[in-house]
Amino acid sequence: MLTNDRRRRATLSLVLSTALIVVACGGATTTPQKTQQATAPASGQPAASQAVGSAQPQYVYNPAITVYSGVDANLIEPPGAKSYDAQFGTPLKAPTSGGMMSLPWSYVLPLPDGPIGDATKTYTFAFSQALTCTWCTAQLDSVLIEAARHPNVKILAYNTNNDPLKQVADLETAVAQKVDGILVWPHSVAPLTPEIEKIYKAGIPIIGMERTVATSKYSSWIYLDNAKATADVAAAVCKALDGKGTVAETDGAAGSSPQILRQQGFVGALKYMCPDVKVVFTSPTDYSRAQGYKVATDFLQSPKGKDIQAWYDQYSEIGFGINKALKDNNLTDLPHFTIVDGKVATQAVIDSAFTGVAPWSPVHGDLALRAMIYLVTGKASEVPHAFLLTQPPLITKGNAPEVLKNEWPG
Repeated sequence: MLTNDRRRRATLSLVLSTALIVVACGGATTTPQKTQQATAPASGQPAASQAVGSAQPQYVYNPAITVYSGVDANLIEPPGAKSYDAQFGTPLKAPTSGGMMSLPWSYVLPLPDGPIGDATKTYTFAFSQALTCTWCTAQLDSVLIEAARHPNVKILAYNTNNDPLKQVADLETAVAQKVDGILVWPHSVAPLTPEIEKIYKAGIPIIGMERTVATSKYSSWIYLDNAKATADVAAAVCKALDGKGTVAETDGAAGSSPQILRQQGFVGALKYMCPDVKVVFTSPTDYSRAQGYKVATDFLQSPKGKDIQAWYDQYSEIGFGINKALKDNNLTDLPHFTIVDGKVATQAVIDSAFTGVAPWSPVHGDLALRAMIYLVTGKASEVPHAFLLTQPPLITKGNAPEVLKNEWPG
């Protein structure tokens, strides 16, 4: 276990913000309570450092360059989050997808096979997911693999299929069924924040993962590192464009924490790494290939789509749709970067469909379930309030064949 004493945001300060975040339901807006913003590099030094004996600047990740403007600080992992590195073990068969997957965090909060707690009791846990996708299937499979090790554990799985209000209703149903605890991968910030707070205040253990909400009122949360992922992509874009040019960005669903943090993190990192790279935004998407294709096609046919030198999107499923649009417009040589790996996206790097992919593992549901089991069986003191799963390096053509060996089946 690695403690998170090396906190990335020691230079960040919280200030009041008047920025508005557009949320998913009906175009409503909410005023964030806090802004987390980085200071510029000391003494006016550029974030891109000059390598000795080289004419090319080296664009490297630096926590001081990440800017979150108008973002509620609760969407970002708290300073006390405990960091854990991936340690890939023996691949196991995924019960839903049928593929093989390794569980990178199976060493955290270990449990033996067999019944948990009171062996005469069945423990029922709800798991509510925001979307239907290959990433979501892998996340669910990681929960089910852990549950299968314990004969008195039952999982009630819910999936909203991209409907935040249905997710609120699903959580209410889980509460009415008097489950022992709730695991949640929330759709978007505004609708889910008050619901998660309500469940927590009612004394029901609730653990969230990956996507975040604007509260600290939860039992525990598993965070992934949006700041590092987006800064790594920004550094690669800077390098691809030699520090100057125009990059198109395509977002996911407005109001979801990935959309907020992956946009702000990327734009903020570019600002300090290579301020001469201009970002031009397309319309947002619903994280699907179909929407990626439509949005990219419309953008490329518009005046602002005539002069771009690179593309960044927030999810590889969006990216595959964008790739088709680029192909249709004879732009297959355009550098294209995305977030979320898996076997298909990693192979796409090998095949030159993507220039680079920031890994974003869904295989953390087993950790969430073990944390929940610890909470309900008298080991709550061993469960951190926040986990931070450390970010692996950007996947490029050079490392993709090796990365592929441990990729999840998506």
